[in-house]
Amino acid sequence: MFSKSATAFAEKSRSSLPSSDDDADMTSTQGTIVQLIENFRLNPDLGEFVSTIYSRQFKPQKFQARQLAAALGTLAEGGCQYPNPSVQQNITSAVQKFFVALSDVMLRRPQSVLAEPEVHSINPFALLKGTSQLAVAHRPVSLSLIQLRSWSAHTPLIPYELHVHGEAAVAASLVASLQKCCPNDDIFVATPHRIQREAVKAALTRANSQLPMDVAFEKMHLASGDRKPNVIVDTIERLQGSEAAFVICLFSVPKSFTSDIGFLLERRRLNVAISRAKTLCILISSNEVLCPSVKVLANDEIAKGYAFLKAYEKRAWSYHLSVNVDNMA
Repeated sequence: MFSKSATAFAEKSRSSLPSSDDDADMTSTQGTIVQLIENFRLNPDLGEFVSTIYSRQFKPQKFQARQLAAALGTLAEGGCQYPNPSVQQNITSAVQKFFVALSDVMLRRPQSVLAEPEVHSINPFALLKGTSQLAVAHRPVSLSLIQLRSWSAHTPLIPYELHVHGEAAVAASLVASLQKCCPNDDIFVATPHRIQREAVKAALTRANSQLPMDVAFEKMHLASGDRKPNVIVDTIERLQGSEAAFVICLFSVPKSFTSDIGFLLERRRLNVAISRAKTLCILISSNEVLCPSVKVLANDEIAKGYAFLKAYEKRAWSYHLSVNVDNMA
């Protein structure tokens, strides 16, 4: 876990995150809060990004397993035999293409699907003691961005509810692929709003109901006993303090709904969602959030959140995905 990180302490106490101008040691009504920089949960690139809002940079003590690249790469070989049947086939194909491209990046193979980040991790691999040469031969990728655009042949302005269904379809397809390729890893779908949470749950329920019985039984995870659910879909606030190998964050809106952007650009909310990931964070956003109006950024707190989001975008491998929402309900 994040046993020696400042973020875990901050989340536990539900205090606000320190800004880059804060001192490492802060005096509060609870006493002195000390930022400990050793991080045992996040990969180097993710830990480096999260630490941009702290006064001291994390020292990662973990390295992304090379096996992840191989697992994601199986999607190119038909490794995901049961694509989510409730999702349009073009979404499933696009999602698999996204994962295969990530695999190529991790294995340092040429690819033309993902846009390369502007900023690369500067953490020297030599700092990760005990890491084998075979492990460092691949490139760790913990930050990815799907720039979602929902569209319709009937109207240029997509209603928010319809966009949410398209966003949920993408999330469900991501979950389906990850479950097949990395069945032993937990997955979070982190949503700012309850309507998004319910849309994703509905999409996953429809998918599982249409699977062959043997496959559905294999995917079933009982909540009783000590076994935890393999997939958790919930609001960001309710996921605070938890962690999963894969985290899918839903931060997109259509052109017709921009009044919510200030809420989405709250830095603490973004940080909590992104930092749940132990292996890979997949942030789904849209141009309306990534390039908001100047009026929105007049608020200092929103501007801080926007700067944090742009810092993520500059460090993430990006993928553009267009979704036709005409047949979604």
